[in-house]
Amino acid sequence: MKKIIFAIVLSVLAAACRPAVQPEDPGGDPEVPETPDTPSGTPSKPGPAELPSVSSFKLGDSFTVTFDRPLSMPYKGFSKGDKITLKPRWDSSATYELECTEASDSEGAKFSVPAHFIGGMCEVSCPRFSGGVTFVDVVDSTEVGKVPGKTTYGRVVDWDGKPLSGVAVSDGVIVTSTDANGCYYLASQRKYGYVFISVPGGYRVAVNRTIPQFFRRFTTDRYTEYEINNFVLEPENNKTHRVVVYTDTHLANRTNDISQFSTVFKPDLAAQAEKARAEGVPFYGLTLGDLAWDQYWYDNQYSLENYYKTMSDLDLPVYNVPGNHDNDPYVANDFGSEAAFRKWIGPTYYSFNIGDVHYILMDNTIFNNKGGSQGVVGDVQDYTEGFTSDELKWLRSDLALVPAGSTVFFGTHIQYSSRPSLNSSGAFSYGYSMPAQFRTELVELFAPYNVHYLSGHTHVSYTNEFTDKLMEHNVAAVCGTWWWTGYYTGGKCNICRDGTPQGSKVFDISGDSVKWRWKPMGHDENYQFRVYDLNNCLISKSLYCKSGTKITDAFFSEYVHGYDVQRSDNKLLVNVFDYDDKWTVSATEGGKALSVKRVDTYDPLHVVHFNTRRMNTNSTAMTFPTLMTSHMFEISASTATTPVTITVTDRFGREYVETVARPRQLYDMTISSIY
Repeated sequence: MKKIIFAIVLSVLAAACRPAVQPEDPGGDPEVPETPDTPSGTPSKPGPAELPSVSSFKLGDSFTVTFDRPLSMPYKGFSKGDKITLKPRWDSSATYELECTEASDSEGAKFSVPAHFIGGMCEVSCPRFSGGVTFVDVVDSTEVGKVPGKTTYGRVVDWDGKPLSGVAVSDGVIVTSTDANGCYYLASQRKYGYVFISVPGGYRVAVNRTIPQFFRRFTTDRYTEYEINNFVLEPENNKTHRVVVYTDTHLANRTNDISQFSTVFKPDLAAQAEKARAEGVPFYGLTLGDLAWDQYWYDNQYSLENYYKTMSDLDLPVYNVPGNHDNDPYVANDFGSEAAFRKWIGPTYYSFNIGDVHYILMDNTIFNNKGGSQGVVGDVQDYTEGFTSDELKWLRSDLALVPAGSTVFFGTHIQYSSRPSLNSSGAFSYGYSMPAQFRTELVELFAPYNVHYLSGHTHVSYTNEFTDKLMEHNVAAVCGTWWWTGYYTGGKCNICRDGTPQGSKVFDISGDSVKWRWKPMGHDENYQFRVYDLNNCLISKSLYCKSGTKITDAFFSEYVHGYDVQRSDNKLLVNVFDYDDKWTVSATEGGKALSVKRVDTYDPLHVVHFNTRRMNTNSTAMTFPTLMTSHMFEISASTATTPVTITVTDRFGREYVETVARPRQLYDMTISSIY
């Protein structure tokens, strides 16, 4: 990465702090590689040689601006009164200006810096040099006084310079909090290469290409050396806020996944963000891992770096956690395999606060790879579920600072529990996926709180409520069935293995009140269920697998799950995507209530959009076949042709109603984009 050198002039800022030393260039650390959100250069005043012309100045990946002291630009060609204009990409109505107050062809120029500006993605323009869009990094280089036994320092202030006390700060191992002067002190060994804060409620941090800048990278791993990393926060009224939770994007530059992601998911996410802005509601994204797909980092040259760049034109803060496919399969051990995630995305576990809610994201994939050369399949995806000792130590310390009774959102990639299924006694029950020792630890730590556990990994949707204070939301995948159903249908229908449409789960939070709803991509938020007329769900080989000449009848029958048998019992099947035990499903025919029964079965649309499509290519590699799901309901109608009105009511009393004109043909559903 090319460095752009320019000067910062800083002076004394606080009684508890001394004048700033010139910060070191943040490069050269092989353990924690330089990253795209690292400032593109730190100003250093040139020697007696002639200053370069300002016309030669070029923007890099970031443009560093001082917090509240003049910015020095060591270039000739500026004039007093010149302005550098910053247009925030996230707010087209705002403009910030840096005005030249002193200019000399021998000494360079000094610029005033805007008040109440913490940085972010901006269009930078100036008549004197070529501008563009980049991350404007507002840096507070105030030096915090040394304390015996501590080597890592910093302070946290708001955009007026007011110290923020009680803010949790960590290096991934040790957790401390800021004092009355907003200062923190750590005896850090800098293992993870960064220090991060738990952003307090009522504040926000700058966002660099969707990555919230709640962390700063160390310039050296020589932990005996003094180093400062400061944070400047903007006040935000976020007691009421909205969080969109999504997972398993699995971008791999395979099939047309990048195109589907860019033409469906990103516009949908941007529209949700714009809707929230129009409503005056702070909006955040939260991902649960498998952003890319490790195998294709090498096979298709699409890695976490590419994911980072693909997301870079969105103007919203997205907090991320790694999944099992976000580890380098050719690097030995868990810590080493996470290096790419730390480089391009950020910390693999951390916390933050929005309003009254405490959010925790933790990597729960322990990678056991022994390393190996590229292409060695045996080295790929050897992992177990759990947490490292560093993570658990950090979690205990983090939660110790959270008041009892708080609402906590805890996000991991791999699920805590399994989907509910029909057991031998005829009831629906779930099991556990997380190993017992970690469940025991979490249950103990979470006992004082009201916890929403967020998970992904399964590519299906379910919600398990363990107690009135602990429930899990297993979120279905953005990629649906690894983008295959969207690919097979020309983008008309991208669904998961349980029939849930690709999408995200949207949480509306006000104080301690939490409500949520599934948001299908490309659909209205009221699209919460899909109805099949089972008399017309015959999936025959002659109609759906005409080209699968090498597929045997037995193999075909195995993967169409009974839908190759004609039915005439006048039943309808309803797939309620985000169902939990506090939802209700009812139906009427001619005003008369009909019998409704919950069942464990397969979604017919997924059978035809993946299973039969795959068999139609004469492939028997059924890598992602339709899965049985229990958010299904059978309705018994009296005839084959009368309309049936179905009412689905969620746990918050919101009703979703559809009157189904019958007969409804499955074939019509496979070619229509409304399903």
